[in-house]
Amino acid sequence: MEALHVHTNENDSGWKPNKYIAAFILAVSILAVFLAISKSPNKDIIKGEVKQIKAERIVDSLAGMKVKEQDLSVNVTIDGEKKEIAITNDFTPVMAGDKIFLQSSLFAGEEAFEIKDISREKGVFVLTALFIILVFATSGWRGFYSLIGLVFSLSVILVFIVPLILKGLNPIFVGIAGSFLILLVTLYLSHGLTKKSISAFIGIILSLLFTGILANLAVQVMRFTGFSNEGALYLNMETGSSFNLVGLLTAGIIIAAIGILDDVAVTQSSTVFSLASANSSLKRMPLYKKAMSVGKDHISAVINTLVLAYTGAALPLVLLLTLRNTPIDYFLSFEMVSEEIVRTLVASSGLLLAVPITTAIAVFLCKYEQKKSKLLVN
Repeated sequence: MEALHVHTNENDSGWKPNKYIAAFILAVSILAVFLAISKSPNKDIIKGEVKQIKAERIVDSLAGMKVKEQDLSVNVTIDGEKKEIAITNDFTPVMAGDKIFLQSSLFAGEEAFEIKDISREKGVFVLTALFIILVFATSGWRGFYSLIGLVFSLSVILVFIVPLILKGLNPIFVGIAGSFLILLVTLYLSHGLTKKSISAFIGIILSLLFTGILANLAVQVMRFTGFSNEGALYLNMETGSSFNLVGLLTAGIIIAAIGILDDVAVTQSSTVFSLASANSSLKRMPLYKKAMSVGKDHISAVINTLVLAYTGAALPLVLLLTLRNTPIDYFLSFEMVSEEIVRTLVASSGLLLAVPITTAIAVFLCKYEQKKSKLLVN
């Protein structure tokens, strides 16, 4: 087995991680994800297949809208026994052969069923397959190792972050620890143990700590409750109001910041080493300034991306509050809106800090390596 060591050649465009280590990470990650999602499912939710649409009609909904109501015959399996049940569907129109999810309840002493949602896993699988094909087509084996990193990240979230938070551990601490673990492995898989990846890793960790402190401070000062979405409300009910929703909000901001910090830090570190490789006579400060000129362009593009992403997530609410002519001070104070603003500003602040920090670390390591190489030659 080839040794695991820090590479001194920073031109890692053709670099591949140790195949045995990569295979081990992939195997453990897949096993962890499988174990996490294969737990006994909620028996209240039953999957069925629409056998026949017996009748359809247009009715008035409670919201005053015209909706299609259907009488369906559905095949289900309950406790190992196959049954055919009749239900009325006013959720969303379906067709014969569609897979649907049902929930049972007792009504007047009899078991009744209602549609909770339609099955979408086929579409998810198709898009996932398309994504994997595009990754291979555009990035080759480098993309494959990035996919291993993606599976590992998912396994850390499902096996480490989620269970520990559910057990009552501090969500902020768990979020930072999980982020550290994700970064350590994904940076190795994508870039190896090079001075470039080490620079990016240190820059991300320092920026992430700043992001965590700022996020926690903002959440506390602005007195967020954590009840800004339905998921938080249901979680609070399921845990008997004992869950730290405010801490969970902070942890969510931290975890969401990983990807964008990873992007800018790796790009900035790569820029430094590329510039130094093209012109080894560059001193520290000129090299730093040249790399920062690239970083500033990247900052402006990424911040705009962040703003648009978070705005898009809250767009229905923004439209609703605008339609109601909501006063601007109440609009900004509405928790769901102010929460998205805080997410954007905190993540952007971490991004702004990541660029100069990573650049400075990369310049130091790059010039140190060049100086060391000259001494060895002499």
